Amino acid sequence: MDKQAFIAAVRAAGIVGEGGAGFPAHVKYAAEADTVIANGCECEPLLHTDQHHMLHHARDIVRALDELKQAVGARRAVIGLKRKYKEATNILAEAIRAAGSSIELALLDNFYPAGDEQTLVREVTGRSVPPLGLPLQVGAVVANVGTLVSVARALDGAPLTRKTLTVTGEVQKPGLVGAPVGAPMTACLEAAGGARVKDPVFILGGPMMGRLVDSLEKLAAEVVTKTSGGLIVLPRGHYLHRNATLPVEHMRRRAAAACIQCRSCSDLCPRHLLGHPFETHRVMRAFGAGMETESENGKLALLCCDCGVCEHVACPMGLSPRRINQAVKAELRAASVSYDGSREVNEDYTRWRESRRVAVPRLVARIGVARYMDLPMNDLGEIDPAEVRIPLRQHIGAPAQAVVKAGDHVAAGDVIGEIPDKALGARIHASIAGSVRSVGDAVIIGR
Repeated sequence: MDKQAFIAAVRAAGIVGEGGAGFPAHVKYAAEADTVIANGCECEPLLHTDQHHMLHHARDIVRALDELKQAVGARRAVIGLKRKYKEATNILAEAIRAAGSSIELALLDNFYPAGDEQTLVREVTGRSVPPLGLPLQVGAVVANVGTLVSVARALDGAPLTRKTLTVTGEVQKPGLVGAPVGAPMTACLEAAGGARVKDPVFILGGPMMGRLVDSLEKLAAEVVTKTSGGLIVLPRGHYLHRNATLPVEHMRRRAAAACIQCRSCSDLCPRHLLGHPFETHRVMRAFGAGMETESENGKLALLCCDCGVCEHVACPMGLSPRRINQAVKAELRAASVSYDGSREVNEDYTRWRESRRVAVPRLVARIGVARYMDLPMNDLGEIDPAEVRIPLRQHIGAPAQAVVKAGDHVAAGDVIGEIPDKALGARIHASIAGSVRSVGDAVIIGR
């Protein structure tokens, strides 16, 4: 397939990065690069969605990656996954052989965050993406394996309307569920038999970088989107719940009183170990003094990738560097303050990368989720809700503009949201057939 036809198919299907960021794929794939990388490392513990795609859709991944390689003019295509995924490795190797493809497999150790895009680029190419930069700046384009499955379907004319999610933790039957985009998260919970603890809390995404939802009532307002990957159920009062609900001023008092400036948060930071000039302990110093928006140290928070290593592993005092970085970033952005420091990679920092990697078994023990690591992943089937609420913004960029109105009848796969003229965005499609009940920030469709 020629490049323009490939890009057109991806654009028409509304494909976005499904690893979490949600960048419109047709824009990313319009670039030129020397290396394309499929990310199958499953960055977050407890999630099994990427493994599911590699086990069950290997041929789609290989097909889409080969097409992407051709589209961007790359000389090299690589699938990165963890060495411990032995069954997936064998299945992918067979799919590569069957396709007569030159795709390579890069097997990574079981460390966090192996699935971070910039970490994976370094592992595969030996080059570090510059601070606040993109993989394209070092000649790479990265695509999540789930995204590539959607790309393969797009090449056959099918838009992105369904997602596979991991539902795990304190549920009756942990596993993988298929859901239409816009389906209630509570329906995914029900597919797993519901919570097995009273008064649970929920994490949308993974335990390290996911978003906490504090009650079942609040979960009822959440829906499956194009970037959804997991739903984790935890008992109220769990370490991750307590950590996520600390008030900002409480974190400030703790930072002022207890931060010993030991540098552990900086020394173990995955971005620092890629050669970035990010030193979290300096942000902590500025924040504790109430100087985060007035000093150069505070601006360093803008380099944080929110991985949480500083907070959950590095800090010997049990402080909250990641949440502090998030709070400082929000303050700086509200004040329209941008990072104006070095954009250079310091290779000197990278010499510690291997010795300072965070092993996943150590990580899950620290954050209190080790008991969920080996839960069976049941096939929970496909849910079929009577109503979906499909947000018009599920991606980086401008929200899609609705092209339907209340009372319209739509079929599954019909376009209901179009990319605004000359804007970065992605199309949105109906995920079920039915009547449009209302249009606002989201399109509600009922059967």
